[in-house]
Amino acid sequence: MDSTDIVVKTTAGADELKRRTRKLSPRLRTMLIVIDGSQNVEQLMQAAANLAVPPDFIDSLLRDGLIELAPVAAKASVSPARATMTELERFGEARKFMNNTVVDALGIRAFFFSLKMEKCFTRDDLRALMPDYLKAISKGSGADVALVLEKRARELLE
Repeated sequence: MDSTDIVVKTTAGADELKRRTRKLSPRLRTMLIVIDGSQNVEQLMQAAANLAVPPDFIDSLLRDGLIELAPVAAKASVSPARATMTELERFGEARKFMNNTVVDALGIRAFFFSLKMEKCFTRDDLRALMPDYLKAISKGSGADVALVLEKRARELLE
């Protein structure tokens, strides 16, 4: 595997995020959430280092069938695909990421944060919600996880 390779969640990986059947450690689960096909292995390894996730986490997720290497064509088109997204698509992607990560961190206690997100209609609205997002993630998963997820959320909001 090359540091520029892109990995994506498999159907089994998406299912694991919904059902939690494999009982992944919280940090490994966070890395599975972060893997969305837009970051290369090197970037994911940097995020994992910030969370003290074992460096073999990609191999472990690959072995368990939760992620896979993206096809070569997908590797070449990751950045341009993001550039061609409409404002509404970019807003939706960022909103979904933020909501899913807060729900993952807080469970049912994420209800009030989700209500705040319902009032967001632009990426600027989501940016304004970042302090609440960080507070919620920190409360549920810790400050180190919050830093990694904040970085990804801000990338989605660019």
